This record gives sequence, C-alpha cells and structure tokens, in this order.
Amino acid sequence: MLEFIYMKIAICSDSHDNMPNITKFLSYCKEQEIKTMIHCGDVTEDETKQFFINNFKGKIHFAEGNADIGEQQKQKRTNRFQKIKYGPVPFLDLILDNIKIAACHKKDKAKRLAASKSYNIVFYGHSHKPWLEKIENTHVVNPGNLAGMFHRATFAVYDTVGKKMELKLLEKL
Repeated sequence: MLEFIYMKIAICSDSHDNMPNITKFLSYCKEQEIKTMIHCGDVTEDETKQFFINNFKGKIHFAEGNADIGEQQKQKRTNRFQKIKYGPVPFLDLILDNIKIAACHKKDKAKRLAASKSYNIVFYGHSHKPWLEKIENTHVVNPGNLAGMFHRATFAVYDTVGKKMELKLLEKL
C-alpha cells in the first residue's frame, strides 16, 4: 500500500508580541497537526520568539523583520547609529517537500528573490496586508499579520501536495 506524505505549512508574519493572537494561531496549528511554520519577521521580542518555540511541536523557520529587537537586531541598531555598516537582512532559503521556498520580511526583497527564478514560492510580510501575486513562475505571498494591526489578523496555510494556499482569518477560527 502506498502512503502519501504531505505537509501543511503555516505561514505568518508581523505577530508583534500579540500573545492572545499568537496563542490562538498556535492552537490552530496544533489542532490541524501542522508540523512546519514559517514566520516572515517582526516577532519583536526574544521572549515571544521563545514562546513560539516552546509551544509549537514542529520546525519553525524565522526570517528577520525590521521590528525584531533580539540581541542581533539591537546590535545592528547600535551599529547603525554609530554609522557602522552591516550586511543585508538575511532571508530563508528552504526546500520543503521538493518545493523551493524563500521567505523574507519586505516586499522589495521578495520581488528580487522571485525574479531570480530560483524559487517556487516567496513569502514576505511587513505591510500587514495579505497579498498574492505571480512573478514569472514564482508565487509571491504575504500572509498578512498575526497582530491585527492596520488590517485584520490573518495567516496562510500551504498544502504541499495539493499545492493549495489558504488565507485564514484568525477571528473566524
């Protein structure tokens, strides 16, 4: 008997330390048995990132956002004020279920990654607004924001077998 292994990936961004929304999101992931998460930046505090890690029983991939104020970001901000240059903000480069995925925080970086023709999907955040477009053969997706700032709280779920992307409205869970 053949078994199909498939993966659902939860994609979120801009949680901005909103613990009630993060908790609701993590409960959904647990109920749906989601084992992989991509966070496209702006978790904000290291303690919140640790909360994600402690409460998600799977693999989490974090991209760095402009509002993340962990130790690395604090050093970068200090360096910026001292006029010391540092390298570009890193991005995630993943292969999940044979799907080439990149994730970053800002749209301009996402568009450059998509234009490279190296990825099937590029996820990003920052604007807090859900968005989906296609550049060449690459889907460029913003899952919105978990914090519920400026727009309603949303996240995305991607089914790697059916190649289906769903936007989830947190208040409807």
